[in-house]
Amino acid sequence: MTTRTVDTWITTLAQLDAARERWEQLYRADPARQVFLSWRWLRGYLAVAPAGWRIAAVRDGDDLVAAVPLQLRGVPHRRFPIARELAFASEPVGDYQGLLCLPQRERDALPRLAALIRQLSWDRASLRDVADERVGTILGMLERDGAEVVPAGQTRCLRTALPPTWEAFRATMSRKTRYQTDYTLRRLGEQLPNFRVSVAGDADVDAHVDAIVRVNHARWGGNLRSAYARFGRLFRATYDRGCLRLHVLWDGAEPIGGAASFTDAGTNAYSLFQLAYHPAYARYSPGKAALAVALRDAVESGFATFDFLRGDEDYKASYAHDAVITRHYGVRRRVIRSVLYDIVQPSYRSLKGVAARVVYGPGRTV
Repeated sequence: MTTRTVDTWITTLAQLDAARERWEQLYRADPARQVFLSWRWLRGYLAVAPAGWRIAAVRDGDDLVAAVPLQLRGVPHRRFPIARELAFASEPVGDYQGLLCLPQRERDALPRLAALIRQLSWDRASLRDVADERVGTILGMLERDGAEVVPAGQTRCLRTALPPTWEAFRATMSRKTRYQTDYTLRRLGEQLPNFRVSVAGDADVDAHVDAIVRVNHARWGGNLRSAYARFGRLFRATYDRGCLRLHVLWDGAEPIGGAASFTDAGTNAYSLFQLAYHPAYARYSPGKAALAVALRDAVESGFATFDFLRGDEDYKASYAHDAVITRHYGVRRRVIRSVLYDIVQPSYRSLKGVAARVVYGPGRTV
């Protein structure tokens, strides 16, 4: 019989490392698990995440019964912290958010998670991309304590089951999608004499990370240094933990497209995180070609599911046969800081929009 210990917070990477074996046992036992809660992905992300993250951990003896990664941050900005906001630790990077819990222990573990969350000093919460109904159970407990829970919309995310062979997967596509999938790669090879596709390995992972970040920046603009800080460091950290695939399409030495995907043996899922193409090569559709490369890699590597993650854009719908709905919530505690935030936020957003137009030009936001 196990001895109950005090529920605690994991606040350092060393503590997370020490909990790895028990975390992975908990992960395997939870049917609601997903890649952004896997130890490998979370350890990689938290190594490069902003300060303020912590993990609520429910324990019985040496066993880990439940856990939810969270963060506390100043809002509307860390340098202008009118209120203290609670959010998931990997928000906004992680496309799915939730918790881990032993299924047979939910009845006693969820109230214990809620008790840990109550203890934190926060004024409001922004809980987005929730893919776990048990988060709603915890929010109900907080609501009974006087917090105001406000639904803030939902997002449709697409995925598809993968058959054992690429030919079998091609057979599931419409005639138009099958033609476009085959044609884009063939066209690149025919019209670009120096075209090639590569996948990151230990010897050249940094070059692939650099290529993906640069191509994505060429497509969307913004601050290149920030892009390296957010995505470059994340890609390298998750690659080092063994849960990232990077494919790059090249015209000689010039990267023209690519795909960054997270993989998870626990769910046998291959998750497309970032699809990029260089606008100078748009007429060749390198984005579609990169997607075809990632899809084929997922099938031939034996994954059971290809997850397109956040959003239901048309290019995803051409391949997807299933959807996940994630939900977003706002939570307000009845405290003065939360009221002040509501008063100041509209003006802050206006100033932020003006700053974006000055720095990046008309039509851009930050």
